[in-house]
Amino acid sequence: MLVLEVDQWTSTGNVIGRAIEDFRLEDVQGGDAKAVRDLGIACARLREVGDTARPSTGYVWFRPDEDGKLVFYRATYDSSD
Repeated sequence: MLVLEVDQWTSTGNVIGRAIEDFRLEDVQGGDAKAVRDLGIACARLREVGDTARPSTGYVWFRPDEDGKLVFYRATYDSSD
């Protein structure tokens, strides 16, 4: 399955509802998305994953729905201090 993997801070922006083929990290607004980009640690990449795979700590996966729009799929949030 093809997923879009983003860091957990970027995921707080307006990722949901975007077309996967048109996704651009610099277009994500809201939440902590701009702050993490300004720090230079924002990340977004397409990945092929298996049905039982889970994201690494601190990452969130979105998958395209039947219309190609991104929906939340799985997350492993880093809540450490």
